[in-house]
Amino acid sequence: MADELFGSELGLAFVIVGVLLFVVEVFQPGFLIAVPATVFIALGILLSFNVVDGLLLLPIGLAVGLGSLYGTMMLYQSLAPPDTPSEMSIEGKIGEKGVVTKEVIANDRSGKVKISMEEMRATSDQNIPVGTKVKVTDAEGITVTVMPLQGEE
Repeated sequence: MADELFGSELGLAFVIVGVLLFVVEVFQPGFLIAVPATVFIALGILLSFNVVDGLLLLPIGLAVGLGSLYGTMMLYQSLAPPDTPSEMSIEGKIGEKGVVTKEVIANDRSGKVKISMEEMRATSDQNIPVGTKVKVTDAEGITVTVMPLQGEE
């Protein structure tokens, strides 16, 4: 009798903790608190009704946790799909004009140019000193290829 009462009290405590964790997840989404909340509620229900006890709770808790983790990750990915990497948009810089901020050395990727408000790595087939106005002719990876502007603004 005492063991049955203890199991149901512990089960109720697990359910209450799980519900409280879900409330925290509602106000602070993204921390995956829903995963342990789901485990607490599932184990609490099993304990309350004396369905299982002892060492069997561990694999059940693990299975519920992994399932909940998978479901939560799928839900968050569907709500907020990941942004495209910024390297993908570098090709949009072709044709834009900028200024050399670190000397561009011929066939070396150590130079820097400022295009709009963004500074990026630059290369060229010729040396280009700091302060020279340039135009982007190509882009690959995170590096732009530039050529000096002559007489153009």
